[in-house]
Amino acid sequence: MSTVSSREIAIDGRPASVHVGGQGEPLLLVHGGWGAASMYWAPVWDQLAERFQVIAPDLPGIGRTDAPGLGPLGAHARWLERLLDALGVSSAWCVGNAFGAAVVSCFATQCTACCRGLVLVNGAPLPPLPRAVGWLGTQPLPRKMLRALVLKQAYNPRILGRAYADPDRAPAALRDVLKQANPPQVEAVIDAYIHGGPRAPLGLTPLILWGEADRLVGSSARDAKKLHDSLPGSQLTFIPATGHMPQVENPEAFVDAVTRFIEARSAAARPRGLGGLGGVGGRMDA
Repeated sequence: MSTVSSREIAIDGRPASVHVGGQGEPLLLVHGGWGAASMYWAPVWDQLAERFQVIAPDLPGIGRTDAPGLGPLGAHARWLERLLDALGVSSAWCVGNAFGAAVVSCFATQCTACCRGLVLVNGAPLPPLPRAVGWLGTQPLPRKMLRALVLKQAYNPRILGRAYADPDRAPAALRDVLKQANPPQVEAVIDAYIHGGPRAPLGLTPLILWGEADRLVGSSARDAKKLHDSLPGSQLTFIPATGHMPQVENPEAFVDAVTRFIEARSAAARPRGLGGLGGVGGRMDA
């Protein structure tokens, strides 16, 4: 039986869904743009809950499609801050996959006191964009063209062969989303991306945890190395034989990498003489 369960809470007077369980240091898991938290985190959240207090929300408009989307990434960050506050959590370790990596990066930048550390999983911070891009994204023709591009690159069944080392491991819920001609998540994701990320630089040095076989546009191993080079002090760990959702294809390696990173950072923050673990990085064997 799962130790993580779903709860309904209110944020700004609107209902919100969050999966919680476990004890220990709070661990915020933010899903990507394909669907709900369970699609991304169910394979690992029970294992993580053995060590951490797991908090995995369903983002409005993406994970919870009966709710309107939040708009820009900054609004997602503020929503996460209010979510933690509603749960009585002052700060958490933050893990984001794909689109979720952009969300937690913005959260870490806007609410530095709320983020103890950062793990980016096959995703990156979104750079600031000119205001004109946001305006164009609201105009009918550019919006239509952008939507067609997003559907081609990220929302159709053919992308599974590029997103997964073994497409048979793709969750059934993901397959259902990709079969739809008009997935409801697309509009919310576009609304977030067209406004760009925060203008302040990312202050934390994250663990960049990457499925090495990912071949989606902008998510290859080469892109991971570029991201690592752009964030001095960051750590890069590849999980072989996994793609865009390494936590789904190799849950054990994923949990081990996240746990070791957090334990090493926590140990480093303790006073000298209390001991600790070494850092992590490099390549993990499957």
